[in-house]
Amino acid sequence: MLATPPGTNGVQPVPRQDAAWQARSLVSADVDEHASHLSGWRQEYDQLGGGGFTGRLDEAVSEGVQLFRERTSQRLRQRCEVWPGALWCGITVADDGSRLDGRVVGPHGVMVSGEDGGFELVSPAGHDIVGFVVSREALRAHAPGLELPSAGGGGWWAADPVQRQAALVHARAILVLAEAGVPGDLRSAMLDVVSGLLASRGPERRERGNASARRRLVAQAHGLVVCRPDQPPGVPELCAALHVSRRTLQYAFEDEVGVNPVAYLRSVRLNGVRRMLREGGDGLTVQGAAARWGFWNLSAFAADYRRQFGERPSETLARAGGRAGRG
Repeated sequence: MLATPPGTNGVQPVPRQDAAWQARSLVSADVDEHASHLSGWRQEYDQLGGGGFTGRLDEAVSEGVQLFRERTSQRLRQRCEVWPGALWCGITVADDGSRLDGRVVGPHGVMVSGEDGGFELVSPAGHDIVGFVVSREALRAHAPGLELPSAGGGGWWAADPVQRQAALVHARAILVLAEAGVPGDLRSAMLDVVSGLLASRGPERRERGNASARRRLVAQAHGLVVCRPDQPPGVPELCAALHVSRRTLQYAFEDEVGVNPVAYLRSVRLNGVRRMLREGGDGLTVQGAAARWGFWNLSAFAADYRRQFGERPSETLARAGGRAGRG
């Protein structure tokens, strides 16, 4: 569950409907900070790959439309929710095997959010994606009769390669023109691109029944870890609690997030420690944060943390102290 409402805790609000185009580029070496940059969205990213993180967001927003290009260096599990009343279409710059709601996006894929605006994306290292976000109301006014995705989570379809590439070219041009403040009806250009993609879409590839079951297993295992982080269950305990075999659990994690359950759940706990250290607070210590997430061997924890995030836990905590000192 994403608990951060738009416009708070660093999440940027979507401009008013009558606002002029706003364009910006942001670079971050912190995965949580990067996740908060996208205007109006509620997002939580867990870093699954090892090493330091770098991310860049180029964004232009106005009048119920939002265009962005996002680049991230590490493998991530992204839990995302677009701003209310909006529809998201995502196109990766290269076919990179991203998983949308547990399903691998195939060649020439165009991703789309469902009516509730929420979806999960597992993205590989070196992920490079362009996102088109439009108000459903604005899209209906621009293209009357266009059928919009409704109930259910995210889906994807294989687009015509020429049309898909043209959408990427238009996106780059709109970002450049918006940043330069060049006058022109960029909003209509955005709506043209999205309505064209939606009008030509084939059947959306959603998760099959077995994929849905695997996704539920991963979510349930994740919940068992975060509800009692100081006493994380091992694989045998998870299998017993979820009434599945070790092999079923293994397949679920490999298909859903691309790693085995032990590695994934360790990443979840390491990300939990990191968020505590980033927030800082009076009296917080590395040992205390590690214990809160069930890491009792400090030397092994420190090695895992540095391998995961490319820095020592004490460095993360020191940065939090520096931010507090400047506040």
